[in-house]
Amino acid sequence: MYRHRSLIVTALITCTAAAQNNDQGSSFWENRSTTLSGGAEFGIPLGEFDFTWGNTTAGLSANIAIPMRTLPLEFGYDFAWGRMGSESSAEQAQGNILGARSGRKVEVSSSIYGHHGLIRLNPLRGKVRPYGEVLLGARNFVTRSTISTADGMASDERDGKWTTSYGWAVGAMYGIGRQIYVEGRVERLFSGEVSYVDPSTIQIAADGTVSYQKLSSRTDALQIQIGVGLRF
Repeated sequence: MYRHRSLIVTALITCTAAAQNNDQGSSFWENRSTTLSGGAEFGIPLGEFDFTWGNTTAGLSANIAIPMRTLPLEFGYDFAWGRMGSESSAEQAQGNILGARSGRKVEVSSSIYGHHGLIRLNPLRGKVRPYGEVLLGARNFVTRSTISTADGMASDERDGKWTTSYGWAVGAMYGIGRQIYVEGRVERLFSGEVSYVDPSTIQIAADGTVSYQKLSSRTDALQIQIGVGLRF
């Protein structure tokens, strides 16, 4: 009899503690907090950019958002990097009795860097948090040529152009712990006209000389981001 009562009391205490832990975890997600997230990003060119260049990009992205006191708004910064294309060429020097030695190596890569300030509307609380944003900033289209030699000497040349950019984004966070969440996000960017290197035309001559052609167009894009984040 007393044993059954003890088991019942123990079970009730265990259930109560579990419920309290769940409540604490839930209430934790009710609080406003700074968020920092990052992950993979895929870019889809739109409009004139799609017609002129027409290839998708793959890269990385990260953003930070800070609450505005009691308002359901947050402000922050969004960074993105996407690879447009690359080319490389390695010249093998003659070896000696001590072993083979590499010759000159030429690497050329074209990338897009995005820098945007953001204002986020994030009114809901709980483990699932959809949000919307407005974005304002710039994008930098950079082609980098690096020549390295067998003796460790290297030269680096950059060809880059900036263009203004603005747009909107929608996304959602889903909490998988007290501080960790997964995030999906879509950005629609309206970017100005700029000249950029066409990666398909990059050529590296036998003497290491790099040549390429350029395209010019508006650079509107749809960016799809998938990642994880931390709230603190």
